[in-house]
Amino acid sequence: MSKKFDYDAIVIWAWSWGLTVSIWLAAAGKKVVLIEKGLIGGDCTNYWCVPSKALIDVAKSWKYDNIQDALQEVRARRKSIQDEETPEKTERYGMKVIEWMAVLKDKNTVLVDEKQRITAANIIIATWSHPIVYPIDGLKQEDLLTNETIFEQTEEIKNLVVIWGGYIWCELAESFANLGVKVTLIQRNERLIPREEDEASEVLTKIFHEKWIEVLLGNEVVRVEWKKLIVRDKDLEEEKEVSFDKVLVALWRAPTVEGIDLEKAGVKYDKKWIVVDKYSRTNIKNIYALGDCVKWNPLFTHWANNEWRGIVRNILVPFLKSNFRKVILPMTLYTNIEVSRVWKTRKELLDHYNVDDIVTKVIHFHENDRSKLTHDEIGFIKINFKRITGKVLWATIVGTRAWDMLPILTSAMQNGISGYKLAGLVYPYPTKAELIKRVADKFVVSTITNIKWELKYYLKDNSLQIITALIWIVLIHSFFTYKAMNLLSVEQIALNLYNFIGSNMFIWPFIYIFLYAIRPVVFFPATLMTLMSWALFWFWLWLAFTLVWENMSAAFAYLLWRIFGKKIIGKWGGTWIMNDLKNKANETPFMTILMTRLLFFPFDLVNYAAGFLKINFRWFFLATAVWIIPGASIFILAWAAFHSEKIESFSEITKNVDVSMLYIAAVLFVLSIVLAKVLKKRGL
Repeated sequence: MSKKFDYDAIVIWAWSWGLTVSIWLAAAGKKVVLIEKGLIGGDCTNYWCVPSKALIDVAKSWKYDNIQDALQEVRARRKSIQDEETPEKTERYGMKVIEWMAVLKDKNTVLVDEKQRITAANIIIATWSHPIVYPIDGLKQEDLLTNETIFEQTEEIKNLVVIWGGYIWCELAESFANLGVKVTLIQRNERLIPREEDEASEVLTKIFHEKWIEVLLGNEVVRVEWKKLIVRDKDLEEEKEVSFDKVLVALWRAPTVEGIDLEKAGVKYDKKWIVVDKYSRTNIKNIYALGDCVKWNPLFTHWANNEWRGIVRNILVPFLKSNFRKVILPMTLYTNIEVSRVWKTRKELLDHYNVDDIVTKVIHFHENDRSKLTHDEIGFIKINFKRITGKVLWATIVGTRAWDMLPILTSAMQNGISGYKLAGLVYPYPTKAELIKRVADKFVVSTITNIKWELKYYLKDNSLQIITALIWIVLIHSFFTYKAMNLLSVEQIALNLYNFIGSNMFIWPFIYIFLYAIRPVVFFPATLMTLMSWALFWFWLWLAFTLVWENMSAAFAYLLWRIFGKKIIGKWGGTWIMNDLKNKANETPFMTILMTRLLFFPFDLVNYAAGFLKINFRWFFLATAVWIIPGASIFILAWAAFHSEKIESFSEITKNVDVSMLYIAAVLFVLSIVLAKVLKKRGL
């Protein structure tokens, strides 16, 4: 540890991810202090994962006749976990625990009581999120339940209304119904679990109806009148009354970062969400953030637990940083018939793939021997494969113990294991996991039996890559054939081409414009072509031509990636980073493109990115056209300084350099950078 600081790391709040990152840093020999103002273990231990899963198990046991006894058992099970997470027992792992509210004073300093300050080389912000309560006119506070209060109930509940069909609300609705409570679940969406596949929603809705859970889809709560909710059907515009004893309500969750003074440490955050890079670092590189407080983070404990592993690794081995955020995320709804999914839904995939790119195969549990033997035949496995390659794009498993099988598919996606390899694995018999093999078998068989159509699709799907490869093959073959037939060196060929272009000024400009415009197909650098042309010809003529060919080339590259970009980028096109870039770029499209041009970002990279991010073409084209006159002038002036109509060797180019043009180009270049800085400072 550096003598400059009191600790190697300060961890702010001991929620699940804060607790574990502290334990592992301490285990690695780092001096760590963990600051927590409330309960260690946080939301997950006290209000969310632990009690909800305990309730699911208690409700399945059928041992309890009333909700009070069941919740008492849930609290007892939770306490067994809480007893292991006291400050005293936590300190046995090697860190110091301070029970107070942490307040940042600067990037290395934290105030831990009214006077005491401590310092550390690294600060890790591991704060939590809190429920956003859905506002209901007339609902009294004593009738309102959230995940933070429902497990503390000691009074009888006969009628429970659950508002919003999110993950934990479905779990709690079913558990309370299993314990004899009359449950009504109100969902604004037309599907019970709108983030999941339609078929998953259908299965769960049917099961809920069988358990006498009243599911009101496409309904919204209007108000409360005398212990009755007035709800309105959004399609029929009809109102109905729903009686209740208690209402379990939430809409979403918001980060809890108030009071720790992020501003004093210079940490940037957006609408209270903290922004991090791929290494989970904030804009202040020694300050990390993880868990629910991070922008774009999925609000799952297992996601945050993956983040802390990355932070520990990157603090311990800073010279070999790893991106632990680039992972495949599995998720499970722990109802009695579970819903497990890895990666995106089919609807989300279609934002990045065409319909023909995806092959969907399904096997139902009633087709599985183990399911038949155990009378457990409800559910299915559905996998989306990339056509031909067999890459696993997404999977959903609906059924009991679905989460046991999901890691197989998560591993396949994370490690690039194709459907062909999944089909080739040996699975023990009889198991439900065999269903994965059978789904993969269906994909393999359908591919083989339709091989002609599949190959035709493959050629069409990869037409851009094939055309690019063919062009390069023809060019390279032609070059070496010409070189061998004429016994010329590479320098001699280049000199001949240079002098030939220079002696045919009335024909070559038009050919050059065409070649310049289509060069994005083969990813041929724009700078190299402009260097060749501007060295050959004088300033004014080639400035005029440049205005034409650069705009044509930019537009062609933009359209190329608007169409083919999602194929080239693939699955990462829908990550939080891409979404953030897309949103920011389209807030001020003209200034976004103009700034990248003024700062001389790679010309083609900007064109490709604009197309892929779907920036408005009109603003893209206008910003490019505005920049091209001064921007192109800089390069034209620079290279026209070396102008020579005919040369015998390339060394002659440097003999008669017009230095004044280089000076003017340099001044314009500096002015462009300064203008970009001024525009950025003014927030334009």
